[in-house]
Amino acid sequence: MKRTHDEAPIDVDELMDIMGGDRTLIRECLVDFSREYDGMIAAIRDASAKGDGESLERAAHALKGSLTYLAARPAAAAAFELEKTGRGGQLNELESKLADLELECGKLWAFLKGFMN
Repeated sequence: MKRTHDEAPIDVDELMDIMGGDRTLIRECLVDFSREYDGMIAAIRDASAKGDGESLERAAHALKGSLTYLAARPAAAAAFELEKTGRGGQLNELESKLADLELECGKLWAFLKGFMN
């Protein structure tokens, strides 16, 4: 998935399609995601700190799935890069890929604050 620097954190049109245009469902899913996010990112950080590629792959895959469902393409792509890093055991690239994910998730949270209000 090719990313551009000006790509929106969420493709709102795609999100509307995924959710059948149901704004209540969108809000519920975003609230659920906000509740689950801290645990998901903590699992990624924990696996990264331990150098546990298998756990990193699983945790990044779970986050990627949630982000994809929310049409958060840039953050999902960053999570996928971490998933591949865990799968491939290329743990020397962990820090930069984790930083990329955290950057994209930061943009996502800033977007969501405005979107949900």
